[in-house]
Amino acid sequence: MRRDQKLLEIVYFAVASALVTVFTLVVRIPSINGYVNFGDIMIFVVAAMLGKKFGFVAGAFGSALADIIASYFIYAPATFLIKGVEGLLFAVVYEKLKNQNYGLLVAGIIAASEMILGYFVYEYFVYGYAAAVGSVFGNVMQGSISLLVAAPIIIAVKKTGINLLKQN
Repeated sequence: MRRDQKLLEIVYFAVASALVTVFTLVVRIPSINGYVNFGDIMIFVVAAMLGKKFGFVAGAFGSALADIIASYFIYAPATFLIKGVEGLLFAVVYEKLKNQNYGLLVAGIIAASEMILGYFVYEYFVYGYAAAVGSVFGNVMQGSISLLVAAPIIIAVKKTGINLLKQN
């Protein structure tokens, strides 16, 4: 990889992670153990536009940084893994189904389901069954709203034909 291409990739990693952090922190709706946010919107957009590597990095670092900034330190390690995998899954599924009418929907459902299940398992071990069940509704709403908002953004940007990076 050329040096200027590598630098551009590093800049995209940083900007994508920052966008996820900002979207996570700007809209925060308190829930039982944490907060519902719009960070997943940017995770989905980044994953669709830039691919699995960027989806993972932006989801992991951007979301974990938001937890640290918002003083939800206990969530940061789990968030790093859960949101990183969410971005990775969205990108992988979307890449396979992007030419299908339902590609965005399936990618979003699979990625959001991983997020919901990941936080359920984490909260089960940290807070117990009742608290884990109590957070499911907020996470379902977060995943659903994020997909509804991200889908038209992804479709609009894809229609422009912009190639942000020369993907291998």
